[in-house]
Amino acid sequence: MENGLFERMTREAIDEMASGKTGWREIDTNTLFLACFGMLSHHLTAKLTKPLWFFASSVCGGVIWYIVSQAFGIVG
Repeated sequence: MENGLFERMTREAIDEMASGKTGWREIDTNTLFLACFGMLSHHLTAKLTKPLWFFASSVCGGVIWYIVSQAFGIVG
């Protein structure tokens, strides 16, 4: 969602679960599922974006090297 509603809902569910007022057994089932899904999606997003950033930076470095080598006549 563009307005961040889902992220806000998962953050609130995680905060409610982490507050310590109730255990995971006493917490509402919907809140528990939302908190678990939010943590899982955050973990998977982090695992996928790190390699993509590495790939993008490698490609950008190669493009910059190619442009500079062509501009100054460096043979590689």
